[in-house]
Amino acid sequence: MKDQWTKEQAWRWYNTKPWIRGCNFIGSDCANRRDLWQSYGRRERMAVADKEMALAESIGFNSIRMLVDFDVWYQEPDSFMSVFEEYLSIAASHKLSVMPVLANEAELPRGDEPYSPKRLGEQVYAIGIHQGRFPLSDEERAKLPWHFLEREHWREKFLEMVRMIVSRYKDDDRILCWNVYNEPGNKIRERAIPLLDMLFDTVRSCDPKQPLTADVWNKFKDGRAMRCEEQHALELSDVISFHYYGSYVQTVVQINEMKKIGRPLFCTEWLNRINHNDVKEIYPLFYLEGIACYCWGFVVGKTQTNEPWEALWKQYYDPEKNVDYDFTKWQHDLFRISHRPYDPHEIELIGQFNSLADERARDEGLI
Repeated sequence: MKDQWTKEQAWRWYNTKPWIRGCNFIGSDCANRRDLWQSYGRRERMAVADKEMALAESIGFNSIRMLVDFDVWYQEPDSFMSVFEEYLSIAASHKLSVMPVLANEAELPRGDEPYSPKRLGEQVYAIGIHQGRFPLSDEERAKLPWHFLEREHWREKFLEMVRMIVSRYKDDDRILCWNVYNEPGNKIRERAIPLLDMLFDTVRSCDPKQPLTADVWNKFKDGRAMRCEEQHALELSDVISFHYYGSYVQTVVQINEMKKIGRPLFCTEWLNRINHNDVKEIYPLFYLEGIACYCWGFVVGKTQTNEPWEALWKQYYDPEKNVDYDFTKWQHDLFRISHRPYDPHEIELIGQFNSLADERARDEGLI
């Protein structure tokens, strides 16, 4: 559809689906998204993905969210598209729909020097650091980040990638929804507004049958985002996707604000046990509220997202913050590398509510 869906159209689509639940997926053998999408090591990556998606199916998940990588597409577009298709096929074989994320602000280029795509092949990563990213030097941190869409040459290439992916899969039932932009403004603030317009216009020009969304990640007041770029994302989206890593009480308050928008809700990132955002409280809440949800992480691996964000350590040791963090727990991820649960009680609870959701969906003729 080339226009934004009405609220009625969005709910009509959403109500034809069983409760949507799953995880943000990256294979445990991938150090980063380049590892996820590149041709190097592809056979091994797909074998691991098949086993881990089977594990997701076994606990009743029915969807996964995957962030694409421009650096890989730019350097090997044909292989990238082949890998994309293989992931979709593996996911479908395990009854998992896919929500691709087309743009984000992680690891953006910095400064005015000509940009060189990141090296493919064997990936080096920092041990014991969340997502294995080496910290920026003071010199690098001083350089302003810029998005590919803000430079003419890279803009055309980036939009070419978006058109290639969306036009090929615009009628494909394996694609649940197009997550057009992850956390707009996270690094570049209000400069994200024209980029949102470019991306939504480009995706809608392909006339996909799936809905579009862009994730917001800050607080709300009176049913509106408190930052202009995030409010703009909401005003463009067919369904509303948000990230939330706060406690149970904080999550209830956030949901109450977001329901005022009047569109179906997707929490596309959650689960931060260190900050008291855990399975036993948050997962039943999403079930009861009928909110689609994707926890961050699945099987712990090279991305090490069981480790805390570096910001949590800094806040904990800042006496002015007065935070209550529990560093005895994993931050994200549900399973150990052995495929045994991090906490068996969590997996039992997830399975229980997934079974309830499927029972209801069968009664309603949705599955």
